[in-house]
Amino acid sequence: MTGVRHCVTLAVVLLCVCLWGTTDAGVAKERERIVRKPRKPAPTPGAVERSPGAPPIDMSKMWGKWYLLNLASQCPHQLQQGSSSEATVIDLTPPEQESSPVSVSTKTRFNHDCWEILQKYYPTKTNGRYILKGNSVSEPGTDVIIMELDNAYAFILYHKKGKITAKLYGRSTVNLSEPMLTKFETLAREKGMSLAYLFPFPTFGHCDSVTKDHVIDCIPTC
Repeated sequence: MTGVRHCVTLAVVLLCVCLWGTTDAGVAKERERIVRKPRKPAPTPGAVERSPGAPPIDMSKMWGKWYLLNLASQCPHQLQQGSSSEATVIDLTPPEQESSPVSVSTKTRFNHDCWEILQKYYPTKTNGRYILKGNSVSEPGTDVIIMELDNAYAFILYHKKGKITAKLYGRSTVNLSEPMLTKFETLAREKGMSLAYLFPFPTFGHCDSVTKDHVIDCIPTC
């Protein structure tokens, strides 16, 4: 790449049907004026916070390799090419100190080639919450919130510019737990994303190695 860095993103597509309804005021010769009560504003996504009273996240369980199993997103660039979703795996390296950033490697395919995306998650004062900084001082960062974590699965939310992306990761691609998937769907719904916003990822064809010229830095645009 000659002085230009390309951001390879995992893209998904939203099949959305907008239903517009109209109401007839009646069939009388003289139409009566209908007085309606003001509609309540549409519900907004839940706050990007963990549930009150949730147990602290044990970050020692987060390190190592995770497979992306499912994704829900409000981001336009995530909602354009769902059919091109590729098998994706991330690897988190623990920081040398608590105040140091977490090194994150994401391997995926683009145009049949394997790519590796390198990122840094900077810790905050809140347990399980990190910041992925923008490319410049003026660009807002991305909040990274580990919502739930155990030995087999992890729910992670990414929040930037008012848009949310939720990801379900697993240590294995075999025998995805139905209760865990249902739990993830519930989390997405609580954040304003119905089943139409959810997209499964391939469970095979993951990249093991990447050539040096396919290693890049990438900051999400959403």
